[in-house]
Amino acid sequence: MTVDPRYSRHVGLLGVQGQERIARAAVAIVGLGGLGSHVAQQLAYLGVLRFFLVDGDVVSVSNLNRLVGANYNDVGTRKVDVAERMITAIQASASVIRVGRHFGLEDPPDGLDNVDVLFGCVDSDAVRLDLVRYASAFARPYIDLASDVASGGEFGGRIVFAKNGERCLSCLGELDQHELARAQMTDEQRAADDEIYGVDRDALADAGPSVVSINGVVASLGVTEFLVWVTGLRQPQGYLSYRGDRGTVRTRADPSRTYCHYCMTLWGQAP
Repeated sequence: MTVDPRYSRHVGLLGVQGQERIARAAVAIVGLGGLGSHVAQQLAYLGVLRFFLVDGDVVSVSNLNRLVGANYNDVGTRKVDVAERMITAIQASASVIRVGRHFGLEDPPDGLDNVDVLFGCVDSDAVRLDLVRYASAFARPYIDLASDVASGGEFGGRIVFAKNGERCLSCLGELDQHELARAQMTDEQRAADDEIYGVDRDALADAGPSVVSINGVVASLGVTEFLVWVTGLRQPQGYLSYRGDRGTVRTRADPSRTYCHYCMTLWGQAP
């Protein structure tokens, strides 16, 4: 194979076969906001040519501090459309499937089961759990990204690479059980819960802090783990923690576990 000259600087690290594997990979990105837009851009530059984009949101003014590829003229435009425009500006021959609605396990998008890997770049742990269930059932590697700015001055994020039933967000303890419980409540129950525990952070929508460079670091770490996995450069890290306030990136060993429904029972059981 003659490698496109644009990838000549890749081949020195990845080799021709590695670049071919990137080009063959079909990648889904669920959530095209501050994290997902970075992921989409970097994957396009890497040479990914097959994208499946899922997001039900449109661009708001408050997104413009961190939404890669968006400008003021895009306010009110679907995020999947902005992402497609950015991807095809980088890769004119890219195939991009857009699903302009939020991911839901009760009605997953047609064709999503054909991708090779899923990136989850969402804010809600309820959606994360749905993605864990879906990825496990269809035996798809799932890379979950999260960034956060905490009230105590901590900021950063983390990446979980779940594959082959080795680990998932559930058995790693990365899902907020209170948030999952709230997702099942009625409006009246949530109002009562707010009286007891205070207003849920997710209800604040765009009011919470979010910074483009923090998202960029987390996205780059996640895309790099995808890169080393798909090219065979090395095994990906299962868990990476970025602490921007400390200037550190650390790995974490998988905890010992006796049972995980998603990893040990559901994995690969889709009809």
